[in-house]
Amino acid sequence: MCDTCRQQPIIGIRWKCAECTNYDLCTVCYHGDKHHLRHRFYRITTPGSERVLLESRRKSKKITARGIFAGARVVRGVDWQWEDQDGGNGRRGKVTEIQDWSASSPHSAAYVLWDNGAKNLYRVGFEGMSDLKCVQDAKGGSFYRDHCPVLGEQNGNRNPGGLQIGDLVNIDLDLEIVQSLQHGHGGWTDGMFETLTTTGTVCGIDEDHDIVVQYPSGNRWTFNPAVLTKANIVRSGDAAQGAEGGPSQFQVGDLVQVCYDLERIKLLQRGHGEWAEAMLPTLGKVGRVQQIYSDSDLKVEVCGTSWTYNPAAVSKVASAGSAISNASGERLSQLLKKLFETQESGDLNEELVKAAANGDVAKVEDLLKRPDVDVNGQCAGHTAMQAASQNGHVDILKLLLKQNVDVEAEDKDGDRAVHHAAFGDEGAVIEVLHRGSADLNARNKRRQTPLHIAVNKGHLQVVKTLLDFGCHPSLQDSEGDTPLHDAISKKRDDILAVLLEAGADVTITNNNGFNALHHAALRGNPSAMRVLLSKLPRPWIVDEKKDDGYTALHLAALNNHVEVAELLVHQGNANLDIQNVNQQTALHLAVERQHTQIVRLLVRAGAKLDIQDKDGDTPLHEALRHHTLSQLRQLQDMQDVGKVDAAWEPSKNTLIMGLGTQGAEKKSAASIACFLAANGADLSIRNKKGQSPLDLCPDPSLCKALAKCHKEKVSGQVGSRSPSMISNDSETLEECMVCSDMKRDTLFGPCGHIATCSLCSPRVKKCLICKEQVQSRTKIEECVVCSDKKAAVLFQPCGHMCACENCASLMKKCVQCRAVVERRVPFIMCCGGKSSEDATDDISSGNIPVLQKDKDNTNVNADVQKLQQQLQDIKEQTMCPVCLDRLKNMIFLCGHGTCQLCGDRMSECPICRKAIERRILLY
Repeated sequence: MCDTCRQQPIIGIRWKCAECTNYDLCTVCYHGDKHHLRHRFYRITTPGSERVLLESRRKSKKITARGIFAGARVVRGVDWQWEDQDGGNGRRGKVTEIQDWSASSPHSAAYVLWDNGAKNLYRVGFEGMSDLKCVQDAKGGSFYRDHCPVLGEQNGNRNPGGLQIGDLVNIDLDLEIVQSLQHGHGGWTDGMFETLTTTGTVCGIDEDHDIVVQYPSGNRWTFNPAVLTKANIVRSGDAAQGAEGGPSQFQVGDLVQVCYDLERIKLLQRGHGEWAEAMLPTLGKVGRVQQIYSDSDLKVEVCGTSWTYNPAAVSKVASAGSAISNASGERLSQLLKKLFETQESGDLNEELVKAAANGDVAKVEDLLKRPDVDVNGQCAGHTAMQAASQNGHVDILKLLLKQNVDVEAEDKDGDRAVHHAAFGDEGAVIEVLHRGSADLNARNKRRQTPLHIAVNKGHLQVVKTLLDFGCHPSLQDSEGDTPLHDAISKKRDDILAVLLEAGADVTITNNNGFNALHHAALRGNPSAMRVLLSKLPRPWIVDEKKDDGYTALHLAALNNHVEVAELLVHQGNANLDIQNVNQQTALHLAVERQHTQIVRLLVRAGAKLDIQDKDGDTPLHEALRHHTLSQLRQLQDMQDVGKVDAAWEPSKNTLIMGLGTQGAEKKSAASIACFLAANGADLSIRNKKGQSPLDLCPDPSLCKALAKCHKEKVSGQVGSRSPSMISNDSETLEECMVCSDMKRDTLFGPCGHIATCSLCSPRVKKCLICKEQVQSRTKIEECVVCSDKKAAVLFQPCGHMCACENCASLMKKCVQCRAVVERRVPFIMCCGGKSSEDATDDISSGNIPVLQKDKDNTNVNADVQKLQQQLQDIKEQTMCPVCLDRLKNMIFLCGHGTCQLCGDRMSECPICRKAIERRILLY
């Protein structure tokens, strides 16, 4: 623990005072001149490493650090994976603060404010990754240069023997000398005699600089480096040292034997083509060198395939052009026969696994007849069943199944044969395993099912096969992801559609609280969102919230995924005004992030403009606050100071339609504010600090523009509605509410509503507008007075409709029944629409049964509340009682249940506390 700032544990280098008892500093405090400057310190780079005594800081030179610190200008770096948050490749931003990416990795991230107004946290050193590249550095404090370790230096000095991990070593000394040198370096035991005659591989160097060597037997021994010498092994690297080349050099055509030690060859293959499980059958086999690469790696043809090997991983058997005598030729043929044939003294289980991997049916049959072979035996952690499954050898699988092989045997990663089949895209193998009673829902150590693996590898046919055989489509892995989440991440819409057709649950959330819709919105995957919305089992799922209150629309708005937001609004009919835990709507987030297209989409779709967040701010408050802050930043950076006010001379067109005409120009908070005002945002509403939007805007020209926009909007609302709007409403209200093909022409009695055409009216028992019982149906004919137009005015109290608008205005008595006309109700109001102000005033003077009654409103509200309560009851019955977030889909033998993710982590029932004997998944 740092004795100054109390950081525990110390992250990075530990600085231990050499003159005080048990006093330590972290790097920040050490270079920040904490403790006595005259005291000398030990530098301890890593736990257990040798400490290095340093001079006192008082005598040392201190220099200023420069780089990615607060104030630096940056662009996206090599590890960038955040799409266009920065506004596009090449766009710049300013570092505002150095922060922690995680609690265990301090000072590994930086907050960046991009020129487009977006602000976010990015990795700078976290797990060796950097999302940012510095284009203009900044000062970041000072440090003692000569007290820092040299980059790449390990423990302050190098291994005296010059040995490195991967080197081949021998022991060339007498036994007595070796035993004496081993004192204090691991000692000597009788089991180490194998090391005197065998070449080993350096696999580690401990903190005392002793060498850890692994031998073909699998044993590892620790040696004093003075005991070991580098082995003189034939390497193609020798050929690269000079053009002349010696007799030990590899050549194209040479016969070479591959190392038979799996762990050793895995170690040697690092950086030399790497190791693949498919290379397993080549261990110990002889092949021919096909090509020598510039870095001395060898391309070797072996077992009918070609692989790249580290030259240290193979040994030369014979040269391509060497003249071989009869005797030597005979010896060579015997050697090759010995290498290619199965050794009788070898491991039968290893041979069985290799034969199964190679698809050698005859050899497998022969080995299975031997009494001492174990059908479930392993080689390099894999069984014959697993090797055959991954490589698609169905005939061998059938042979193994006849021998009662364990189809549920697991490798070191917990993968079973069915996992290997899914990885290898072997649908036929899965069919055979299914007939052999293999568990298709088996999970490995990462809690992945074969379906997870097939989706991640993009194997569509395997996905279909697994689902056809009843594989559960919605199990979760260790991160809570279902195959749906993986299909969205991999952008495989074809697999996504197949999973949804199989009944995959869209509502299951992963460990981060994202269901499939949230995940698609977060990833900005419009094609996946389109598929999800087209196959949603329940329409209200589109508005499901995360635990922080964010819906899919919030996430799309926050990350500027315009296409996704359009789909949610238009295809998913998402609620535009849902608020998160901070009481922010999607519009709040879009305005805050300056996402102009999202703002325009939400406003035009009818989002409410005056909803207040937890601070009482409306979207207009956010826009003007952002505008003011951006102006202040421009003043601080001394960029275009004189243009701040001059940039705003908006005309009516640019104010109202400004968001639609900006194109590639820089997004402006001021234009968003004007757009909101032009669409009716309230300029006088006050937040919890008592501030109106105009109070946040010190720019007088912008204030005038906002007032002008708002005034035009208000005046437009007070005036008459445009003809186009009236015609659109009229067309909608005139359509039959049942068939939508014919126009409404039937008057219902006694309510006086017009809801259907004459063809559909006989099927309607209750009025579709007021829900009252229909007692009479009267088809509306032409006006009985002029016969030019259809009757369009309902007389009250008689309830007849027999005259057009022009003729009805002249009548004082109904021409049909001669009753006095007390009220006239227009056709549009009978259809459930709104009338003009005159008609409204006329009708509101009395209680007319045609209009919606207070009683009806009360009944409707009561029905809605009843349905909401029923929905809440259903949710309580079906939700997991542990996390209260996911649906209950796992049942225990006691009868209680939880979601699958919670159930997997429990040993006893959370309700009755009985031990969980079995978990049953609900399909």
